[in-house]
Amino acid sequence: MARNPERSAKTRQDIVTTARRLFGKEGYTSVSTPQIADASGVSRGAMYHHFRDKAAILEAVIEAEFAHIAGIIDTSATGSQDPVENLVEGGEAFLTAMSDPVTRQLLLIDGPAVLGTQRMTDLDTCTTTQTLADGIAAAKAEGRLPADTDTAALTSLMSGAYDRAAIDGFGYDAARQLEMRQAIRAIWFGLSRLS
Repeated sequence: MARNPERSAKTRQDIVTTARRLFGKEGYTSVSTPQIADASGVSRGAMYHHFRDKAAILEAVIEAEFAHIAGIIDTSATGSQDPVENLVEGGEAFLTAMSDPVTRQLLLIDGPAVLGTQRMTDLDTCTTTQTLADGIAAAKAEGRLPADTDTAALTSLMSGAYDRAAIDGFGYDAARQLEMRQAIRAIWFGLSRLS
């Protein structure tokens, strides 16, 4: 028999997993908390023990989504001795993750609308944006990106480029997605030639 903290953690995770599926399929506004509780197999009281309201559930879903994507990026961005190539591969991993319609619904539509852009920025900053900042710092330390370029500024600009590529590229066909990926690759290697 699971101990109470383990059971509590499992219940919370079940709610988050179920809410991700429902929000991704139907959109945040179309999903009710009773639906989440029923689909999770928990009582509403148990759900409210873990989350004060539907927005808190969405926030937990988005935190988990960002952490998942950051893990994928970290795994993908360490295969090369070239830190610029690692930046490219990490970016590819981000765009691949963003090709999931559920991820796009959560991070690009529901999250900003419900939690606001500042909270989304805060959640992103300590996960996917941090992996990008770390990659840029590593490339600068190896002399592969210009040392006089501010890391925070470059991180902000490239984070915006990746988000825009996810918005623009994945509303179109595979050819458009490839064009977005190639454009970002050109930016990284163009910058590396300036170092």
